[in-house]
This record gives sequence, structure tokens and C-alpha cells, in this order.
Amino acid sequence: MEIKASAKYLRISPRKLRQLTIGWAGKPVKEVLKKLSSQPQRGREFLEKVVKQGVANAKNNFKVMGDLKVKVVEVGDGTSSKRMDKSHGARFDRGIIKKRTAHLFLTLVEEKKQETTSEVKLSEVEKGVNIEKGKEKKMVKSEAKKSKKVTEEKKK
Repeated sequence: MEIKASAKYLRISPRKLRQLTIGWAGKPVKEVLKKLSSQPQRGREFLEKVVKQGVANAKNNFKVMGDLKVKVVEVGDGTSSKRMDKSHGARFDRGIIKKRTAHLFLTLVEEKKQETTSEVKLSEVEKGVNIEKGKEKKMVKSEAKKSKKVTEEKKK
């Protein structure tokens, strides 16, 4: 199940936000929030809000109480307002100041717990598979021979 959160028209350059989101894919949310708390950049505030928004969406809308991990973080360009400034030069585009905005989209997924070795062994025993190596192949071959004999007897 995918849980989404977003924020649009953030008054920060998208490039500055992207630098903070490097390496987030596949990380648990707790680890991401811990990493963000130590960042000194201004974009940290926007990112923290969106991550907390995603966690709240998971709890309130989807009733997910387990651990969450980040699937995708997308930082896109928003609109940019432009204005002229004579102190930045008068020719070509040197006198234009761009005030950029960013759109931030976050997708979270529920983290699946891995089966412990005892659970795996129990499930294999229930299926009738020998756990020891080497014997499994012999067991499969002997079962194949038995099935061939049964089919031959039915044909006669």
C-alpha cells in the first residue's frame, strides 16, 4: 500500500531540496527523520513537514501502525517569478532575478517484516520438504519415480 504526501509552491530552489533527499529511497522513516534533524539547511523544515504528513496520512487514512519506509521522493520545479534589477546588469538576462519554487512529492510504503529462520523451517516441514541439503534432491527424485510407476500401472 502506497501512502502519498505532497507540498507545492515551496519558496526554495528545487536544487537545494534535491541535495537533501539524496539516498532516501528504501530507508525507514525513523532513520530519515533522524538524519534530517542534523541538517543545517533551510529545506530541512519543508522535508520534515512532508515526512510527518505522510506518517499522519498512514495512521489516520490507512490505519497503518507498522514501520514505514520511503519508496520515492520527487522534487520538481514549480513556477518562478521574475523581476528586473539594474544592479545585476542591464544587458540580456543578467538583470533578471528568478524567485524559484519547488514541488515536493513523497511516497511511503509499509515495511514488511522478514520471516525468522524458525518460521521458514516450519513452513518447509509443513510442505514435506527435507531441510537437510542433498536429501531434498533425493526425495524429489524418488517422488518422481513413484509417480511414473503409478501412471504406468493406470495405463495397464
